[in-house]
Amino acid sequence: MAPEIKVVDADRFDRQKRVAQWDQEKIRKQNVLVIGAGALGNETVKLLLQLGVGKITVVDFDTVVPANLNRCVFFDSSDAQTHRFKADVIVEKAAKTFPDTAITPDHRAVETIPETAFQTHDAVFGCLDNLGARLHTNAQTYHYAPLFDGGTNGFFGKLQVVSKPSSCLECGMNNRDYKLLWKKYSCVGEVLDYLDPKTPALPTTTSVVSAMQVNAWLANLLQQNSGAGTYVHYNGLTQQTQTFEVPKRKTCPVHP
Repeated sequence: MAPEIKVVDADRFDRQKRVAQWDQEKIRKQNVLVIGAGALGNETVKLLLQLGVGKITVVDFDTVVPANLNRCVFFDSSDAQTHRFKADVIVEKAAKTFPDTAITPDHRAVETIPETAFQTHDAVFGCLDNLGARLHTNAQTYHYAPLFDGGTNGFFGKLQVVSKPSSCLECGMNNRDYKLLWKKYSCVGEVLDYLDPKTPALPTTTSVVSAMQVNAWLANLLQQNSGAGTYVHYNGLTQQTQTFEVPKRKTCPVHP
């Protein structure tokens, strides 16, 4: 006979409800957008599901390959062999374990999503490895929802929080950044892969940065402590973080 489960252990969310100022119902009512279903996207969706978020949309046009498997918790070798859409795999496997969350895939590139799609979400998580897509997401979300943008490179990672009227991702861009951005595209707008080498990636850094993104969102939602307008740099070699204030650029095209 299976042991009787105590009442205190019967609630999936019991332990997090014990956190000061916690509001599980507020979390359940959240409708969030996760842009990117790679390493950061996998971890971020996992954490949002574990916290009990009610609605999640996962956006990614790419398919699973073997190189994704070292850091993507929802993918396995069969997904890579059949080149399944990343967003589909996450949604299918999440639904089995977290049936109370309405999770939806979107196979479009973020640049092709209509502006109205960004207006219906309470928060956006940037889980991208592409500067152009990051800036597009930043511009589309700025006036409608806070953005929690993460990035990794080997042992290093970053978190930037954008929430109107704070500074945004584009505020930190300089002329060199813009030149590198345009250099990556051909005359017809196609990405030139040989100018866009793959970035070193570790599952450990991915987990840390994703946790930073979701924790920043929780602080914003539950304690009104958004950290908007800040850039946090994580160094996995020294286990240190540095936080910088990002000045609001007067000439930024996102918020004239």
